[in-house]
Amino acid sequence: MSVELLVNVAPFETRVARVENGQAEEIYIEREHGLKGNIYKARVQRVLPGIQAAFVDIGMDKAGFLYAGDIATAKNSDSDLSEEMDHSEESEANEGSRSANQPRRNAPPIANLLRDGQELMVQVSREPIAAKGPRLTSQIGLAGRYLVYLPHLEHTGIARRLEDTIERERLLSIAHNITPEKGGLIIRTVAEGKNSEEIQQDLNYLLRLWADIEKRAKNASLGSLVHKELNLYLRVMRDYVDAEVEKIHIDSKEAYENMKKFARRFMPEVAKKLYYYPGERPIFDVYGVEAAIESALKRRVKLKSGGHIVIDQTEALIAIDVNSGSFVGSRNMEETGFKTNLEAVHEIVHQLRLRNLGGIIVVDFIDMMEDENKQRLMEVLADALKRDKTKTHIVQLSELGLVEMTRKRTRDSLGRMMMKECGRCSGIGLAKSPTTICYQLFREVVAEARAYPCEKLLVIAHPTIIDLLLSEENEGVLQVETFLNKQISLKSDEDFEPDHYEVVLQ
Repeated sequence: MSVELLVNVAPFETRVARVENGQAEEIYIEREHGLKGNIYKARVQRVLPGIQAAFVDIGMDKAGFLYAGDIATAKNSDSDLSEEMDHSEESEANEGSRSANQPRRNAPPIANLLRDGQELMVQVSREPIAAKGPRLTSQIGLAGRYLVYLPHLEHTGIARRLEDTIERERLLSIAHNITPEKGGLIIRTVAEGKNSEEIQQDLNYLLRLWADIEKRAKNASLGSLVHKELNLYLRVMRDYVDAEVEKIHIDSKEAYENMKKFARRFMPEVAKKLYYYPGERPIFDVYGVEAAIESALKRRVKLKSGGHIVIDQTEALIAIDVNSGSFVGSRNMEETGFKTNLEAVHEIVHQLRLRNLGGIIVVDFIDMMEDENKQRLMEVLADALKRDKTKTHIVQLSELGLVEMTRKRTRDSLGRMMMKECGRCSGIGLAKSPTTICYQLFREVVAEARAYPCEKLLVIAHPTIIDLLLSEENEGVLQVETFLNKQISLKSDEDFEPDHYEVVLQ
């Protein structure tokens, strides 16, 4: 598989696209320096025992949210940490530890861990999403190229994506040998094949970084930033450049030089993959990424067969509906549905990655009667999701023919980042029909005429509404005039919104 990264840098925004076999699969956008990975000297605002969490002041407008299970204690030192610590990596505890999936509900009561006004050091583990403040953790993790150093936790883990048993044992042996007296380590996927000297060098850098953070924290004021995570293009280079990535194209000379310098110091094997793009045509246009982003902001996605899928993102879940549309190229309905569903699976996985959709996802595939087809569909879906590094979990087909799944939320979706709620429809995606507006107008005319004395009334509205009142709804106007025994005059104004009107008493 051919994989390239495209880095588009502007003074107001940085964007990175992962392109697989010529198709944009993932988009990362940073309009302001992101918060994830930042470390703050914080103060507990309010402990909430009822939900095992606390609001924590980190000097921003919105308080951060800290769960009891994200507070570093001896009891959770062997928890599954990398989902929070290492972006897309996953780890598991070393041999001899207790469960690597200790539920957060087993954490000690938060009132025993924190008190109002307490000072502590926290790290942002998840960016603010929608109206929610940033998710915090005191299980601080400093990510390097090959390791994540955990200064507050006695834990040794290794990325689950490293599947080779012999290699896992070799890397765990190295980790045990170099683990410092204080803290723990997570071995990252990119450490595969690296020797102990390279891994030790990475750890030495992280230990120096932590010492500097501790020194700054002693003199820092409450709610202040003590460590700022790398900017987007350096984070992507550190965390997402794997053996599959063949080239990294950067359209900014300054960013190219910064990435070159970073690579030479920390990841020399990546330096040769960096290419400066000086072309006049925008790099995202050349690779079709701009068009992919525009398509990802729409509800409806066409399939090559003539079918389509519809994606709706709500507060509670992501709903995806599969339709055969104009596709009728099969012998019967069962075969048509099966072929459309198989095609839709790959597009759905592509859209989940491209739009970065997370949370509960419900897919309404076209109904199929044969169990063999249903089983095959679930196998293809599971196989397609292997391309997605974000953690997903599939539930089998429900009795209603729905596929339920979850995908870990890591940051705001593309739509929520680039779109805003419609001011006219308040986010529901629909507006009142002209007929509905006319009937609403009739009721208001009657109410106004009854409430205040007048001889006649003037209705001012958008030309679309006035045209309807003069044609199809003219009978309604006459009935209201007869009922009120008052004349109603109509006036169009193109400056009015279609759902806005005024009733003037004369």
